[in-house]
Amino acid sequence: MTIRSSRYALLVLGLAAACGGDPKKPATPDAKSPEAKPVAEAAKPAEPAKTADAAPAGDKVKIVDGPGDDRFALRITPPADAAVGREGVITVAAVPQGPWHINLDFPTKLALSAPDGVTLPKADLAKADAAKLDEKSAEFAVKFTPTSAGDKAFTGEFKFAVCQDEACSPVTQKVDFKVAVK
Repeated sequence: MTIRSSRYALLVLGLAAACGGDPKKPATPDAKSPEAKPVAEAAKPAEPAKTADAAPAGDKVKIVDGPGDDRFALRITPPADAAVGREGVITVAAVPQGPWHINLDFPTKLALSAPDGVTLPKADLAKADAAKLDEKSAEFAVKFTPTSAGDKAFTGEFKFAVCQDEACSPVTQKVDFKVAVK
């Protein structure tokens, strides 16, 4: 075996060990929420391992999985035709995966910060503001009105909890995405 092939073998073994390690254990209800992970931009392609098209017909809707997080997917849908002076809607949704479901008793909320050139009628949205809130998803329709053209970068934080039979896991997910305004 050459030095190069032995290095390659070590690399393969290291990757196999990293990928096949202990699966994530669900957090207990009193556990601290996992560290927030940033979300890729919704209107631009991201790395294939992190982002997949939610709708085969277009590239605007994205499902953004947290690295190594199999509990939920985050779906951000910007408007197809945002224009200066015209109200638009961005949909931000948490969709549980596998045995997980949304905890309807958790104080689910979405807080967004608008960039310069954009107004939000309501930046902090609570459970009562959800467009859809059931065990299959927590979805907010965020209204905004751009006052200038260009790429507008929104940031924020989405708080929700997912549960399965054994335990619940609170999530604080960083959210950041861009909307192209004409």
